[in-house]
Amino acid sequence: MRDAEVKNMRYADAQSIVLARMAETRAEFQAISNELAPARTPRRSRVATDVGPWLLRTPNAVLIAALLVGVVVLGPKRAIRTALQAGLSTWTTRTVAALADSIKY
Repeated sequence: MRDAEVKNMRYADAQSIVLARMAETRAEFQAISNELAPARTPRRSRVATDVGPWLLRTPNAVLIAALLVGVVVLGPKRAIRTALQAGLSTWTTRTVAALADSIKY
């Protein structure tokens, strides 16, 4: 039992030394951070704040809006699946119509 008590005492001493070092390092970091804080300038966001007018000028604004509403209402997985099915059926219809027009002559 004596060995276990010595081992626990050594662990507690080592832990207190590590915690003391962490506290010193934290204090140094905070002091340096406070010295540098006034020199920092806030960065401007690269994202445009008025995306709305730009989005409305795009040729596919209605399509983009419908996709966004679909993602919110249906969820992303189902909205993407529905959009792909609609696009695939439109493409197939146009391809078959073009093939039929070319065979007609």
